[in-house]
Amino acid sequence: MFTFSAIDGFCNVRRAFRSGALRVACFAIRRAPVLMLALLVFPALALAQSSTPPPAQTQQNGDMPSLTGFWALRFDSLNVPKASLLRGITAKEIEAHQEQDRHTIRWCQYVGMPYMMESQAPLDILQGKTQIVIVSETPSAVRHIYTDRNSHPDPLTFDAVRNGNSIGHWEGDTLLVDTTGFNDQGYTTLPGGGFRTPTSHLKERYRLVEDGKGLEVTFTWEDPKVFAKPHTYAFRYYRVPRGYNAGEDFCDSNDQERSQFLTQPPLAVK
Repeated sequence: MFTFSAIDGFCNVRRAFRSGALRVACFAIRRAPVLMLALLVFPALALAQSSTPPPAQTQQNGDMPSLTGFWALRFDSLNVPKASLLRGITAKEIEAHQEQDRHTIRWCQYVGMPYMMESQAPLDILQGKTQIVIVSETPSAVRHIYTDRNSHPDPLTFDAVRNGNSIGHWEGDTLLVDTTGFNDQGYTTLPGGGFRTPTSHLKERYRLVEDGKGLEVTFTWEDPKVFAKPHTYAFRYYRVPRGYNAGEDFCDSNDQERSQFLTQPPLAVK
């Protein structure tokens, strides 16, 4: 086996028999472990630095505002008018969607849009060069808003999902997001009335307010099978101070006490 000890023996031959080229080769070989360590350590350090989220108030992607940070709803964060539904939408149909919502919560299934945006715990938003991701502590897949494309994938090749497919672009200091590709699974009831379906189309506007302390998000839902006119409402999130640690709502679908609480009518107070 050719070891570094053998290399030392080879390179320690009397200097009178070593050429200049051989000396250079021996120097490089002896330094190989150091070079290998450097190749391992320095990329790791660079990766650690690059993975550190930018400061909350910094600019990135040119002059675009940074939405990176934790954002929480407050008691006065919701501006939700009543939706104008088609006359053909029946109470039975609305109740069917509400029953599906209860089933989704009961069995700890992914809620999807827009319920993930109503999380009582802060949303975690991370803004990158090609996409913006939104993580909710409620049971839900991570939401991806792609900013490096201007069209949605072909519906024939894209499997519809609860969060849909979102693409966004900046107009000045405002992020405009367009989402299609929804399915009818998960928590489908919308704030103000109506529900999400495979024909739903969501448009959103994100903009910082109050000198970056607030994030106002306006939602407009269109659906030819649900709404008589587009349904618009707005949430205002507030930046969470530094030091907050993200968590996860653990949901145990096998917890019988939890199941009973969610499915049985509460006993009247006497």
